[in-house]
Amino acid sequence: MFDSGLNEQRDALATVPGDGLAGPTGPVSSYDALPIPPAHLREWRDATLGRIRELPRRRVLEIGAGTGTLLTRLARDAEVRTCFATGSSAAVAALTARVEADPVLREKVRLECRDADDTHGLPTGYFDTIVVDSVVPSFPDLAHLRTVVERLLPLLAPGGSLFLGGLRNLDLAHCFRTGTALARPGAARGDREALRRRVDREVAEERELLLSPALFDALARDLPAVRAVDVRVQRGVQHNELTRYRYDAVLSTAEPAADLTAAPRARWGEEITTAATLAGHLRARRPAVLRLAAVPNRRVHDEYAAMQSLFNPLESIDLAPQDAPAPAPEVLCRAAERLGYRALPTWGERPDLLDIVLLDPEQVPAGPLTGVYAAPVVETAGCANTPATDHRPAGPDVGPPVRLPKDAAPSARTAPGTLPSHTVRAAAPAPRALSAPTATAARPVTRTRPATGIWAGADTDAPPSEANVASLFAAQVARAPEALALPGLAYAELDARSDLLAHALLEHRAGPGTCVLTAMSSPAGFAVAALAVVKTGAALLPVDPTLDLAEAPHPVVLLLDEMADLLLPAVPGAARLVRDAAAGPLPPAGHWPVTDADRLRPPCPGDPLLVVPGEDGTVAVGGEAVAAAARTAPADTAWLVRGYPDGDAAIGLLSALVCGARVHVPDGSVSRDVPHEVLGWLHRRGARMVLGGADDVLGALLALARAEGAALSVSGGWAEGRLVVEQVPGSPPRPAPGYRAYLLDALLRPVGPGETGSLYIAGAGVAQGYAGEPGADGERFLPDPFGGQGGGTARMWRTGRAARLDEDGSLRVLDGPVHDDPFTDEHATFVVLADATGHRALWPATAAIPEGWCETHGEDTYAPCLDHLHSPLDDDLDDLFQTSPHPGIHRAPTDVTHRRDAPTTCLHLTDDEPFRRTP
Repeated sequence: MFDSGLNEQRDALATVPGDGLAGPTGPVSSYDALPIPPAHLREWRDATLGRIRELPRRRVLEIGAGTGTLLTRLARDAEVRTCFATGSSAAVAALTARVEADPVLREKVRLECRDADDTHGLPTGYFDTIVVDSVVPSFPDLAHLRTVVERLLPLLAPGGSLFLGGLRNLDLAHCFRTGTALARPGAARGDREALRRRVDREVAEERELLLSPALFDALARDLPAVRAVDVRVQRGVQHNELTRYRYDAVLSTAEPAADLTAAPRARWGEEITTAATLAGHLRARRPAVLRLAAVPNRRVHDEYAAMQSLFNPLESIDLAPQDAPAPAPEVLCRAAERLGYRALPTWGERPDLLDIVLLDPEQVPAGPLTGVYAAPVVETAGCANTPATDHRPAGPDVGPPVRLPKDAAPSARTAPGTLPSHTVRAAAPAPRALSAPTATAARPVTRTRPATGIWAGADTDAPPSEANVASLFAAQVARAPEALALPGLAYAELDARSDLLAHALLEHRAGPGTCVLTAMSSPAGFAVAALAVVKTGAALLPVDPTLDLAEAPHPVVLLLDEMADLLLPAVPGAARLVRDAAAGPLPPAGHWPVTDADRLRPPCPGDPLLVVPGEDGTVAVGGEAVAAAARTAPADTAWLVRGYPDGDAAIGLLSALVCGARVHVPDGSVSRDVPHEVLGWLHRRGARMVLGGADDVLGALLALARAEGAALSVSGGWAEGRLVVEQVPGSPPRPAPGYRAYLLDALLRPVGPGETGSLYIAGAGVAQGYAGEPGADGERFLPDPFGGQGGGTARMWRTGRAARLDEDGSLRVLDGPVHDDPFTDEHATFVVLADATGHRALWPATAAIPEGWCETHGEDTYAPCLDHLHSPLDDDLDDLFQTSPHPGIHRAPTDVTHRRDAPTTCLHLTDDEPFRRTP
């Protein structure tokens, strides 16, 4: 693990409010006790900071600063002059060391050890903003909260604000507990009355303070100093228990710039029914203020419907996905923001509804707002629960919700691809789901010691296929056109729909030497998009629009769903095609296969299948992995991808489709994060290959499969070196056919049984290299001493990590390099080798030169050798990195319509609309 990644995750966790347990791998979810993804936590942190930064903050006080995640970031803002912070003695001690080591913090920050209600000695009338984030749920009762608020208000300067963050919504307590109860395996098939009693009991035994959003208007009526109340739900793309059930409240002592209680209303479902009709309404009328009222809250919709079904014996009590009654709130917010509006999401007239208040900054003055939440008039006494005070053991059935304390221990894992900026001898990040876990199986397993440091499956020497992915898929369609590829989509129909989209892409100059960016969360939509790109000969560039994007090649076309269209900025010169999820599917009217005559040029064997941006360079991946899959028997595949598929999922999906597998997609009745439930679903579907899924879930699935004697395969590793690992009954886990991993010593020879060596990935999972980075390419992609076939050469990828084969045959990847890795030895010398294909690579001078490679630069130290490296990719993929002028807009087919609110390069289409060829 790299320290930068560890600190980043520690900070992300520290921002998240506490209401449960922090496990050994970081904060865990209330639904399945698995770690909450760091990306979700970072989004939560950033949204909280954004909310606070709306407030004046020359002088800031934070109550309960924890590890200082908010404090240390706010203190760096130019507007901030002074930051006071309080906390426990342990937290203050840790923060003090951090502050003293940083000149900026040392100048601005003052720390004190005190409780939240202890304001003695703090300056009155001094602070512009006081932050109490993620602390209120730990208060013992409403009276304590009121005491804290009453003691903090006098500390505010005139016009100051009190920010209360991470509040839990009392009005949704039963909804939340219904969701967590139904997430347990088999809960939906149990006794309805017992489940209802369980939910009621867990709500009654809640040990944290839950508050109705209406409380704060009621408090303001009793506190003359409070002149404005602004209650909002959390912004965010991710749907989790944080964005579903938590909110913020700001109590301001300034006169409000606007009272929004009686703002003009447009009720959802009447005139406005989609993000597009909302945009049309705003564009046509340009109101100063609009309250989009009674929007069904998509975040809680399924759990709220399940809660209601508990009291209706005619309805099933499960979490099967319901018809989406409205887009996600973030989609609506961003649709308005694209037109220059401020979007303020808040609670609605019922717990399962939201209001989204929209303000035109040019017509509404800046300043504190009140009435964002149109709160009903209530008494404070009914706006809070009474937290339980017992401390019974928290077992799997009676545990509390997730606690994410500010000083929680960070995870010991980092996400794949988190390499630091390019360093000559950097190690690879932790791999994704690379091997089986080390947990003991449920029954004895025969243990065999590996013979050497080569970890490989069977049939690895099969000759490579000369066919490209498009022709492999065409052959499969011809073999079984009516077989199901994905739910509701046969191979012939998938072929026809991808042909139609491929022709649309060709109209926009997609083809060999270019790339097409895709961001499609629908499995069927992504399958159509991926195959369409493959048929054009372009490289597929799959991205997740919710994450920060590394510098990527320049795409000629962006294929997006509606959410990605809102999140991704425009790319100069690139066409933008948006899949309309609301449009009804139309049957393909005919079939127009893509031929070489349609393409810009015929595809070449070396054209990349996809490109993946990374910290160490853009990784070009060929079709070897897909071709390897085509040589194996088809295995039904499970799609456990959440959100947007990455490069690994794209390769896995194409591999399944070229060999005729059926891809199963779980519905809402399957909890994808509960390994026992997922494995049972896999058994019922007959699926043996898993795509996507959290690392911990995949590890647990392999362990369960091994204990039960079931066959299961998962993929993982790195973009540069991918592995497919299969668990075969009666055998230790091993790479799938065509995949290999080497554990090598300082002379690049296999280590002995049980010994630790440097890990190299070889075989079908090795990428083509780093495009545009000859140094990085030649120092990481090295000659494969054992892999050339038919007198040819092959390459392996150096991970920079140590590893060993355990006695049970599992590959265990360790942190950091092995002690005798020559690439980390400052005194080691190297030569530069080349093969007949033009690849050049570093090679330790002390190691034997592999067959088929020759020395082109004599023995030298590390750095000078880098100047003599060259990769064929530098010539082949130059066009991917050029921002060329847009080639012009071709006439769209008559059934593909231009979006009115988009630039002329942006089209709105469905992946299954008929495409009519134009001359």
